[in-house]
Order: sequence, then structure tokens, then C-alpha cells
Amino acid sequence: MLARRGTDILREALHRRLASGHPGPHEVWIRWPRQLGDVVFALPFFGSLQAVWNAEAAALGTSLRWIAVGHAMGAALFAEAAPAFIAESVIEQGGVGKPDPWHLLRRWRKAPPVCVINLSQSIRLALAARMAGVPIRGGIADNHLSLFYTHPFKYRDLPIHLAQRYEPLLEQLTGVRHLRWVRLGAENLGGHRGLDLLRSGGWTGGPFVTLSFGTRGFGKRWFPELEKWSTLAALLAAKGYQSVWLGGPDEVALGQQLAALSPGSINLTGRTSLPEACAIQEQAAGNVAVDTGLAHTAAATGRPTLTLMGMSPEPLIAPLGPKAVAVRGSAVDSFPGESEGFETHGSVAHRVHPERVVRLLEALIAEG
Repeated sequence: MLARRGTDILREALHRRLASGHPGPHEVWIRWPRQLGDVVFALPFFGSLQAVWNAEAAALGTSLRWIAVGHAMGAALFAEAAPAFIAESVIEQGGVGKPDPWHLLRRWRKAPPVCVINLSQSIRLALAARMAGVPIRGGIADNHLSLFYTHPFKYRDLPIHLAQRYEPLLEQLTGVRHLRWVRLGAENLGGHRGLDLLRSGGWTGGPFVTLSFGTRGFGKRWFPELEKWSTLAALLAAKGYQSVWLGGPDEVALGQQLAALSPGSINLTGRTSLPEACAIQEQAAGNVAVDTGLAHTAAATGRPTLTLMGMSPEPLIAPLGPKAVAVRGSAVDSFPGESEGFETHGSVAHRVHPERVVRLLEALIAEG
């Protein structure tokens, strides 16, 4: 199997299925990474594979059914997706909620997938796929799981962007290495209730900018947060932009504080699903975020997105999009008092001033 390349592997697997009386659709399971940003980085691989394989299946008179499985911060991005994009999203809840190989085997015994691709370190999915005799099995080989896969690939510790690390697997499965960007939005992700939430918060149709301020990694945040973010919201209001606060359940308290300091802003922190947040970002004039998952979804909508980098290396993890720019503060203080009176937690984002953020964002918006 390893010697075969390109669409031959899919074509042969589908021919066997069709000859056995299984007309389709044939399932392709993808186990996505745990973190939202890593999920978005895997989308160019997914979009490129899906385009080639869907065309190949259609040429044989059949179709593929794409299924996402993963953590609540991963596969949940596809929970409201259009069926042609992701037909089913299987959400793990951690602990006992992780994939049960015996449950998968029972499901797959009736109709085994034509392919299972494991973009995580989950041994459970890899084990179940091999035991079920899934003909095409791709996965990360760094954790010594190569024996479970027909198409293993190296992922960790490469000096290239995380998205590019999927190129060798794409080449094995399609015969081409070129990754294609996937635009996210309501058309493929759903999240149609997002704009209703925005209206209920006070949006009347004017231009707005989303502000995604939270992340579990303190070294990625913009300190001092109350001062920096409220100043940015005031500067945006003076330019005619309404600020919309976005974040997860862990960030509700800080979102309430920021909204209280920013009259006229809309606080949706903890109130949206991931697809709904993405649909809101898609309609924004621009998006500003720290290095967090919502920075990556914002960039993936194609809208102007400015990401404030704290300590992560841009060459490896910068958000992907035609109007995405990552900006980092100086390694040392450039102005008097830049790092005085507050804890930076190792971040350099505090050296990016709100006035600069507004100027850069306006430049990105002007490009459109």
C-alpha cells in the first residue's frame, strides 16, 4: 500500500466497495487535533484532499461522506456544518468521552469507512481503524504508531509552518503537494444564529470589529488587559466602529469588565458556539485577537485580521488568510515605562500600542 500514490489508492478501494454491492456514500473519518488553531491549520490539507477525492468518487458514480471526530474545542467547529463539507461531527468530552474503539468497531463492522485519517495522537482511533480493516489509514508517525497506518507521516519538530507539515500526507493520498486555503463562514460552517445574537446585543447594521482577548496561555495575552483593550475599543468607536467582544466560557468575567469599560460595545463572550462566532467574524469590518483559536477562525474567514503575538513564533503558527497580519512588540522596551507596574507573564504583546493596532487594522480594511 505504501508504494502506491495519488488517487489510485482511493479508486481501488472504491472499486472493491462498488463490486461488493455497496453503492455509497463511503465514509471518510478525520480525527482532528485538540486545539482550535491546530484544527484551522489542518483545513488546507482537508480542503485539498476533499476536492480531489470528491471528484474521483463522482467520476466512479459514487460519493464520499466526511465525518469529523475530536475534542469539543476541535471537531465542535463543524457541529453546524453544511453536510457537503462535514456530514457528521462526533464530539469527545474527554475521559470516558474519548473514542471507544469497541463502539467504533461495532459501527464500522456494518459499513467500514473507506479511509480514517488521524491528525492527533489518539491511539484509540488508529487501533479501531486497523482492527476494522479500513483500507486507507493515514496518521502522524511521531508517536511510534506507524504500524497502524498505511500512510504515516512526520509532523512534530519541523522548521516549517504547522499547515505545511501535512503536505507529505496530501501527496501520498492525492499525488499533489499543493495546499489550498479553505475559507470559513456561514456557507460551510453554519452558525446562522450568530447574527441574531449580534442584533440582540444591540447591533443595528453598522461596521463593527470583533475583539478576541482571551486565551488560557497567559504568555499570549495583551497586558495590562483592561487598559489595553478598553483603549482600543474607545479608539475604534472614535473611528465609527462598534466593538464586539468574543470569547469562550472561561473568559466571561473579563468580557463583562471590558464591556463595562467600553460604552456602546457588544459583549457576546461565552454566548456563541464556535460556528456562530465564526459567522460574526465573517461579517466584521475587521478582527483583532491575541494568539488564540478565534484569531485563526477570523483569519480563515478572509476578513481583515490582526493578531497580537505574545511569545509564539509567527513562522510556525501565524494565522492563515489573505488579509491576516501578525504583529509582535519589541524584544525590549522602546518607550519609557512600557513594562512598568504590571506583570507581562513573558509576553511582548504589551509593547504593541492600541494606536498602532488601529492604524494597522485600518490599512488592512482599506485593502478590501
